[in-house]
Amino acid sequence: MRRIDSYMEFINEEFFKKMFNKKKSKTSKKSRLDSCLFNILEFLKENGVNDWNDFINMSQFDRQVVDQIIDHEVKNFEELKEIKFLLKLELADVRQLREFLSEYEETEEYEKCAQIVKKISSK
Repeated sequence: MRRIDSYMEFINEEFFKKMFNKKKSKTSKKSRLDSCLFNILEFLKENGVNDWNDFINMSQFDRQVVDQIIDHEVKNFEELKEIKFLLKLELADVRQLREFLSEYEETEEYEKCAQIVKKISSK
């Protein structure tokens, strides 16, 4: 197996679908995380939180409600990290996404880098 030199190699989604045949357990995990993300985004939208800056400046009560939603849905620390990443991905603007991109490049998390690049290109 060869070493991955850049996150650009992760952009081809069809390659990963063929490479990693997703099992039904992965699908249910993904749908559970998707529903958690949807619930959080709906709560945030109802409370006037529309971007990452608003999210950071939320009241303590709103933050506790978001934490309760997350705690109810996630089962382990990896899922918690994934939810936090997905929230950043959804709420950040292009400048913030570029900052997150450089952070994830430093930690060599190329799958997340590819998701960020995809989000930047769609904005």
